[in-house]
Amino acid sequence: MYAMLRPPKFLRRDAASNKAGAAEDNRVPAPGQPSLLSYLGSDEETRTASSPARPAPQPTPFPAQWPDISAGTVLAWLWAGKWVVLLFIILGALAGYGFGNFSKPKFTVGSQIFIDPASLRVVDDDIFTSNTQLDMQIYDVESKLRILTSANVLNSVIDALRLDQDTEFTDETSDGAQSARLDALRALEKHVLAKREENSFVVNLDVWSESAPKALEIANSIITNFQDELVKAQADGAGRAATELFSRLDALKNEVAVADDAVQKFKREHNILSSDGELVSSIVANQTNTQLVDAQARVIRARSRYQELSTGNMDNRLDSASIESQTMTALRTQYAAVKRELDAQSAVFGARHPRISAMRPQLEAIQAQITAEQSRILTAARSELAQAEASLMAQQTQANTMKSVVFGDNDSLVQLRQLEREVESKTTIYQAFMGRAKQIAERQQINTNNVRVISPPTIPKTRSYPPRTLYLTAGGLFGGFVLGCMLAVGLGLMGLIFRRSGDEQRV
Repeated sequence: MYAMLRPPKFLRRDAASNKAGAAEDNRVPAPGQPSLLSYLGSDEETRTASSPARPAPQPTPFPAQWPDISAGTVLAWLWAGKWVVLLFIILGALAGYGFGNFSKPKFTVGSQIFIDPASLRVVDDDIFTSNTQLDMQIYDVESKLRILTSANVLNSVIDALRLDQDTEFTDETSDGAQSARLDALRALEKHVLAKREENSFVVNLDVWSESAPKALEIANSIITNFQDELVKAQADGAGRAATELFSRLDALKNEVAVADDAVQKFKREHNILSSDGELVSSIVANQTNTQLVDAQARVIRARSRYQELSTGNMDNRLDSASIESQTMTALRTQYAAVKRELDAQSAVFGARHPRISAMRPQLEAIQAQITAEQSRILTAARSELAQAEASLMAQQTQANTMKSVVFGDNDSLVQLRQLEREVESKTTIYQAFMGRAKQIAERQQINTNNVRVISPPTIPKTRSYPPRTLYLTAGGLFGGFVLGCMLAVGLGLMGLIFRRSGDEQRV
């Protein structure tokens, strides 16, 4: 052990030479001047002693000229302060070992989230539009990045994991639940770091905690609540739009009802009836015109028949009348049969035969029936003509009446159509708003955010802070060695400076 602590040979040689020089200088000391044990400036002091006396210089706290320091001198200082260096090495190693074992560890969980600014397209006329410009897309991703670390998301994480009751995130001196929750929020904000990678839509999320499982739970909870927050934001936006539309629907419904009542009131006041969108007066007028044409045709037929029956000889009238009368046809058939038999019997028995005389009254009776039937048919034709003419006059009167009604309704129809157009426009707007409101209400149930976790958080194997104890111990060893060497050299340098200053003062 003593051999290890002995100084090296070159240091011993330097020390011996320094002692010899000091002894030689001490042999011829100036009167009243103490001997110098230092090797600095011995030749200069000898020359000063042999030179004529000069005024003593003023004492200075530091040497006027910086002394020359050799490597051997530095090594000698280090050897003289070897115990200081060894002490600092031990203290540095202990400090590194203690810091690595007794400081609070930090476990960091990392995750990568891809935030696509182009939302999923589920409907053509969605209320949320997608930005196609790159700058706007970057702004959108940056906005969602702020939502990732927003107070809403972090408060949801605190509620889900009860971090306001965790001593890592709250202070034991917190006064009340509100203060504990605020402390937990501030502490959690320091435990979370989110940053977007340059030239991409990928966000890096880092969460650290004193426990690795807890850091993993916090990271998963932040991602889940972040996605829920985006869905809630969309649902709230769609809900506000649907609420506004439904509130407007009530007003539109009342406006449609008022406009419809105005149309019905106008129809009642002007006696306007409609069927399938057409005025009843127009329908009746058309039917009246049709009936008028039919009445005119009946009058023409009745007059033609009556003229045919009332003019010409008997045979022609009988022929024309028999066409439309079965009785006349039967009588003419019977008359023809009796007449043929009478002619045949007259040719056989003669005109004066009793049998011929018996058949003639029968023929005359048939002739009388034919004449009576002809008179009846003529009377019926005359009556039919009169009825047709009376019906034609009634139809003409009704047609003239309906014309005036239709003309009056047409004048009112202009105002009615204006009212109906107003009803139609308001009804169209009401139906469009109602359909859009229902669509947006259903849109609340659809999540179109295109956010994906491309690197899910995993539990870390090692702590992120402090570094490993072995590295800290080695660093403490090296740091202690450096500090000890610096202190040893500094002490040696200070001793040299003070000795030089004292020598100059004595000179």
